Order: sequence, then C-alpha cells, then structure tokens
Amino acid sequence: MNITVRQLEVFACAARAMSFTQAAAQLGISQPALSESIRRMESELGLRLFDRTTRKLSLTREGRALVGLAEEVARDVRAGLQDIAARGGRRPRVTVALLPSIAAALLPKAADALRQDFPDVELTVCDVLHERAVAMVEDGIADLAVTMRPASELLAYEPLGSDRVHLLMRAGHPLAGRGPLPWAVLTGHDFVALARTTSVRKLVESGLAAADVAVVPRFEVEQIPSAYALVAAGLGVTALPELTFAMIPRTGVVTRLLDKPAVARAFGLITRAERPLSPVAEALARGLRAAFASYRPLIGGGRAATQQG
Repeated sequence: MNITVRQLEVFACAARAMSFTQAAAQLGISQPALSESIRRMESELGLRLFDRTTRKLSLTREGRALVGLAEEVARDVRAGLQDIAARGGRRPRVTVALLPSIAAALLPKAADALRQDFPDVELTVCDVLHERAVAMVEDGIADLAVTMRPASELLAYEPLGSDRVHLLMRAGHPLAGRGPLPWAVLTGHDFVALARTTSVRKLVESGLAAADVAVVPRFEVEQIPSAYALVAAGLGVTALPELTFAMIPRTGVVTRLLDKPAVARAFGLITRAERPLSPVAEALARGLRAAFASYRPLIGGGRAATQQG
C-alpha cells in the first residue's frame, strides 16, 4: 500500500473543512489537485472516503475511521521534522495559544525567560478565545496553550493559577468605595457585558446566577478595551477577571473585588497527551509556570487605577 504523508494531510484538511474548495485554499493547492489526491487514496485503499453530491460533502464510515489516524500521523511527522531541523542548526520555533488576557499579563515575562534560554527563538503567539486555543493544540498548530480546562481526552491539563472577578467603574461612581462588594449591588446599575461567546461573559453569568441576581446588560461588546472605554466614559459598570486589567489603561477607573460569592477563573497549561514537548516548548512552559508563580493579585481594592500603579 502506497499512501504518502502528504495525502494523509490533504485528506485530514478536507475532512476538517468539509469542502474541497476551502481545503485546497488552506493547503495552497488547486482543487483538481486535491481531488486527485483523494481519488488516489481511495483507489489505493479500495474504498470511498467521502460521499459527494452537488450540494453536500460528507465522510463515509471508513473516512470517519481514518481521519483521526491521518491527523495523528501528519502531526507526528511535522513535529519530528521540526525537531530534526532544530537539531540541525535552524532557529528553534514554538507556537503558543493563550487567552488575550494571559498574553497581555503574563506572556512578556515568560517570553523574556525563553529568550534567555534560546536567544534566537522564533515565538509565534496566538491570542485567541478558549475554544480556538484548545483546537490549535488538538490540531497540532500550537505546541501548547494556556486557558481553562478542556473537555478533550486528547489533551493534558496542568493547573497554573486563577484570577478573581472585579467590578470596574468610573472614579466617583456611587459604588467606587473600598473593599469587596457583593454581586447583589449590580442591581439597578447600567451594565456593560462582554459577548456571549467569550469565557468572561460565561464567568460573570455564573457569578450572577450564584448570587441570584438578574442583570440585563445596557451594552454588549466584543472586546475588553471597548468595555473599559464605556465604563471610563461613565456609561456603566462591568465585571472583569483581574488578569484582563493588563489589556486596558484603567486611568480614571476604580476596581473592587466582587464577593458573595467569590468567582474566579482557573487556568492551566494544555499540551497533547502522551507527547513530550520539544526543548524550546518545554522552556516556554517553564517560563509560563514561573510567571504564574510570581503573579500577585491586586490588594486594597477600591483605589483608583492611577494609585494602584
């Protein structure tokens, strides 16, 4: 049987995209070339991998059975070739996927430590949402990720730390005092919410539900800096995990810890299960562990951001 790694890679990409046109574009080849590669695989195997109609493309039972193996083989070969190239004198490379708040707050320290171990390292940073970070490690695009615990059994999870949720308001706001606040105080105040697709929105909604508080957002935004801008303009308040503060200037705003109940995000290091990291990826993982270990949460909530430094 003569099936190449490239054919497996082409098949896996087509299976993910469920479109020969999209898969060909992602691979940088023509659609006829992709179709021919799939046809040759089917001929070699003596079975169909896809059911094709004019409107729909779907995997056959045999195709579904093969797709996991194809992904695994293609990833293993790519990783092996990268390791060989690195040992051969090429610049070491590592790709990490992180939540934007982690990238802003803790990655710089980890990247600086990595550069000390590998001065000529090429570091690719993908600051993406939780689901995308997990998928990038699963698909072999990222060597490791830092986000919440994934559901996938293909991935290993190492706890690193957590951050608490705080209320953000403009200086001079009626809630801009000192000390922790119960979630119940949000009732009656204009609220700026993150989009429902974000992990922050889900975290805030869990806190509201646990406190039995109903809040209808006055504003809904996609990005944390947009939420900050509305709060700084005095148009409402918002609730954010502490590490997100690295993404905003916080000038003229006040933060107070939200309590009763205490709500926090737990983060961890995500890698492919039963697959060792390359030396450069392991060095980055060490730097991320150290960055979390040295991180200290804000204390003395209630002071204006300009006083907190």
